[in-house]
Amino acid sequence: MALLKRVTAAVRSSLKLKLTLFILFILGVTVGIAPWSAIKMQERQLLTASQEHLTAMQELLKTIIATSMIAEDRENVQRVVEVMGLHEDVKEVRVFDTKGVIHFSSNREERGTRLSASEEASYHGLTDPMLVVREEGGVRHTVLQPMFNQPACFKCHPSDQKVIGILQISLSLDETWAQLANLRRSAFMATLITGGVVIIGIWLALTRLVDQPLQQLVTVMGRAEGGDLSARAEIRNPDEIGRLAAHFNTMISKLDDAQVELKRYHQEQLGRADRLATIGQMAAAMAHEIRNPLTAISGVMSVLSRDFPAADPRRDIVHEIHLLIERLNKSVQEILQYSRPSQPHFQPAGLEEVVDRTLSLLEGEMRKARIHVVKEAAPEAGESPVVNIDPQQIQQVLMNLILNAMQATAPGGQISIRTHAVESPGGTGSVCIEVVDTGKGMTPEEAAQAFDPFFSTKAKGTGLGLAIAKQTVEQHRGRISLQSAPGQGTCVRVELPASHSKPPVSASES
Repeated sequence: MALLKRVTAAVRSSLKLKLTLFILFILGVTVGIAPWSAIKMQERQLLTASQEHLTAMQELLKTIIATSMIAEDRENVQRVVEVMGLHEDVKEVRVFDTKGVIHFSSNREERGTRLSASEEASYHGLTDPMLVVREEGGVRHTVLQPMFNQPACFKCHPSDQKVIGILQISLSLDETWAQLANLRRSAFMATLITGGVVIIGIWLALTRLVDQPLQQLVTVMGRAEGGDLSARAEIRNPDEIGRLAAHFNTMISKLDDAQVELKRYHQEQLGRADRLATIGQMAAAMAHEIRNPLTAISGVMSVLSRDFPAADPRRDIVHEIHLLIERLNKSVQEILQYSRPSQPHFQPAGLEEVVDRTLSLLEGEMRKARIHVVKEAAPEAGESPVVNIDPQQIQQVLMNLILNAMQATAPGGQISIRTHAVESPGGTGSVCIEVVDTGKGMTPEEAAQAFDPFFSTKAKGTGLGLAIAKQTVEQHRGRISLQSAPGQGTCVRVELPASHSKPPVSASES
């Protein structure tokens, strides 16, 4: 059993062995059938020749016996039978009656005896007068011919007796069978030699043309799998395996080029990240230095403006200065928030409530900008999707996204806020918020850099809004993505992990 398992495993793991065994089977069937069919045909031809020989001898002997019996010369019949039995191919000649009593025989001692029980069993009810008998001493071909009653025989046999005797002639087939045996052995040896030569030839051809190129290709693939993308397969012939090797080389070349490009891009990104980190650190330091003077300037301007008359035009200048200081403070706050993000305080919260609070805070801004906002609630059965978040930070993310959408949308445009649950393969699930505007959209190059720090398509701003939003969402183990096209608006999608806990009940609800 163990040997059979090893052989089976070897056959399954070797294409060359499987092909060889298959060809050997086909060869055995085709090459083996042809000689055996020829031998069988030769055997039938020899039996036919023997039968014709027996028939000719039988007709001659039958005529001589009939003539001698009519002349009542029984000894002549016996002499003829004995002479016939002396022929080199004749094994036995007999004449016996229907009761099995032998009257004439090439073996004189059999006269007057009866057929053996086995012979009577073989001859009884025989419809075909020809039969081939294989016995311990050899093989003989026997023909049995009934001798019918004739008017000339009525003086010795009753007229109502139809068959008065049976003539048996047996030829020896020992020499013929020996020739056939030699022929079978020769055919068997020829088949074995032919099969062996063909199998050896096929084995060598498969080794040279299939196995070696495939093994070389497998070795090169192993090197490539191990990370050596400089490995290349040798193309020996322009056949199927050669084309496979060529395609593999092309694929590895493309992978090698892609790896080189990826390393270059990675190095660029690392350099860019280092530069951004340096800029961020410098911006944070500058923000601290700028914040206090701005506060002082704002205070000084407030004190100075107290002495201005109500209609003094300098009051408008002071107001503009306060707006600029507020804008600078906002930029400083964004820089500080990005360079030193605060850790979120997670708690279960209903996403619809966070969206509603954000929209209520921006209601005046949207009305002033004449932007129509459409909120599309979650399709679940009346329940707000629950997420484990810091509500204040996610509210700030939504506010940044909606403000960006407002700035990109012309008056009279529309912003859609969509919230819905998303099924994930792991079964944990997530909740999605989409902010969709009908603004001018972004080019593919702009969209690719939208979340980069300090990148902005607006004339005013630090370019940190989306970068801070991405930073906050990733701190919440979520994802943020953007889809946009020029003239088709922008869709920003935020996915947050769903929570199975219930949000806390507010005092107004209790």
